[in-house]
Amino acid sequence: MTDTELGVPRSEALAKSFRGSRAFREVAPMECAVGWPVPIPVLQDGEPRLYVRLPLYVLRADPAGGADLFPPFATAALDWSTRRLVEYTDLRFKEPHRSREEWSHPAGRFPHAAVEGLTAAQYRAQRTRLFTLYDDLFADLSHGRAPDDATAAAFSDHLGRLLEPGLIPCYRRLAPKFLQRYLPASRPTDEG
Repeated sequence: MTDTELGVPRSEALAKSFRGSRAFREVAPMECAVGWPVPIPVLQDGEPRLYVRLPLYVLRADPAGGADLFPPFATAALDWSTRRLVEYTDLRFKEPHRSREEWSHPAGRFPHAAVEGLTAAQYRAQRTRLFTLYDDLFADLSHGRAPDDATAAAFSDHLGRLLEPGLIPCYRRLAPKFLQRYLPASRPTDEG
């Protein structure tokens, strides 16, 4: 039985399985969260192949409610077809020119304005819908195709609603082409 048959989008299952992996436990702090995936489509030996980069960031719960979100400190890349970890990058090591202070201050809060009025069930439904759209996008990219306009528009709309505004600049740094395509800078969701 596949993840989709169990009602879980494949991209969501990929993030959850990585979060439960030994590799994750060895490199990530206890309060670490896995961010929205970023596709890395490549041509390998003339064939399209897709890798998925997962940003890792600290999420610190606030006793009064919600949580502070910190900039991603690392990324993990997994092979979309095998789910195998192919790369782990500690951004604090890879980008030593960036001040260590950058990772010690919150970049934003959850819930943010676009989702704070939703019930937990409504948020989970929107989250599952975005992961389903990720699956559609990833299916196209893994076959070397661009998504159709309707899929791209729906994905862009959902990503714009659910991606935490304070993390958008961080995602722009990690995946500028992807964010420019699906979350143009002219959108009002950007902060900072």
